[in-house]
Amino acid sequence: MDGAQSRVNRSLLWMLSVSIGGTILLVGLIAAAASFWFAFEEARDLQDDELREIAWLVSPGDAKFLSSPGGFNPADEPEMRIWVLKVSRLATRIVTPDLSLIVPGELSDGLHTIQSHGQSWRIYIRTVSQEYALAVAQRTSARDEIARDSALRTLFPLLALIPVLVFLAGLLIRLLLRKVHELSAEVDRRGDSDLTPISATGVPSEIQPFVNATNRLLDRLLSALAMHRRLVADAAHELRSPITAMTLQLENALASETIPQTVLDRLAPLGRSVERMRSLVEQLLMLAEQEATAPVIGHTFDAREVVVEALGEVFPFAESKGVDLGMDVSESVQLRGSEQDFLALTRNAIDNAALYTQAGGKVDVRLYREGNDAVFEVEDTGPGIPEGELSRVFDAFYRVVGSGQPGSGLGLAIVRSAATRLGGRVSLHTISSAGRTGLRFTYKQTLPPTDCSSGFLSRPPDRAA
Repeated sequence: MDGAQSRVNRSLLWMLSVSIGGTILLVGLIAAAASFWFAFEEARDLQDDELREIAWLVSPGDAKFLSSPGGFNPADEPEMRIWVLKVSRLATRIVTPDLSLIVPGELSDGLHTIQSHGQSWRIYIRTVSQEYALAVAQRTSARDEIARDSALRTLFPLLALIPVLVFLAGLLIRLLLRKVHELSAEVDRRGDSDLTPISATGVPSEIQPFVNATNRLLDRLLSALAMHRRLVADAAHELRSPITAMTLQLENALASETIPQTVLDRLAPLGRSVERMRSLVEQLLMLAEQEATAPVIGHTFDAREVVVEALGEVFPFAESKGVDLGMDVSESVQLRGSEQDFLALTRNAIDNAALYTQAGGKVDVRLYREGNDAVFEVEDTGPGIPEGELSRVFDAFYRVVGSGQPGSGLGLAIVRSAATRLGGRVSLHTISSAGRTGLRFTYKQTLPPTDCSSGFLSRPPDRAA
């Protein structure tokens, strides 16, 4: 099905190249055939004029101009000979000395094509008196060979020009459509959240309506996304107060000494559900805030301090779960952007790894420089994620089926949003070697020029406890 679809959706470059190249080829072949025909006929007309001129230049009384078998150069081809004969009008036929041509005597003056001994001849008759006439004759095959060679010499340059024209047409089409490829590359380079209009500078007038329509579509999409974000932010904000009140009342109820133990046991699951709801609302507000505000540009911060802060926030949860949280963030690394975005990225990445790692497992956090990039890694010994779902876990509310862990599916969505605002790149890879499974989360961001060390590689050991 995909192959059939690709055959239908031919590129504009391919269609233009084939149609214009095919047209040049077809027109060129027709022109070559016409050129060959006209050159061939022109050569035959010139040969007729040659026979006529010989007949009028030769004097019948001068025998040295008349043909005889011994008058030809032995090196000449017999097929190429031109016979000049003085013939009697009283004869019933005209015969060449080598008996290769027999001509009826009643031919009138002018050009004729006759057959003799199975060969075609072209002959010109000129009457010089009542008794005598001059006959100038040549084999048609020789004439045609000369005319054909002459016509082919005019044909070869045209045939050689056709592939050159096809190549130049394809090259010009590619150059003229380069703006389309530039627009496509510009759109491909954009991030998921970049919905600014496409620049129409230098766009050909034929493509301008498409660019304008695309910009209108982007504007409508931007409005719809803004409305969606406002709705999410408003809903999360409205939910925060009642959830906070519910949390406080549940805490008071669980701390009360007058409530029976059976009631407290029933309230405990409700408390966990309320806590998950509170976490979801906080994540929704964080995601809405990230998407609603413009990225911070020009601010520089110490990434090491932010990672240490994120580790401190997640450490109590990891310790209560029995997960060994190791780190190697001893090196100070300066990054540009918002500290809050980087804190959201690191905290959610570490929290996500700790959440899906079983008791007794390990989570390693690293921060180091690699060439001109700062690299933040989180590696765990959890169950991992199927390869086909690695790219989807960054989507909002997407959760791997059968993970068995509570969550909202917003953690990695917040991570990707923060990475986009910081101008970095995130990736997720499955670890499966030596009987060990897990995930490695990697975030890379280009260092500011003052902190770059070209070719410098600082990578920590595999494990620092």
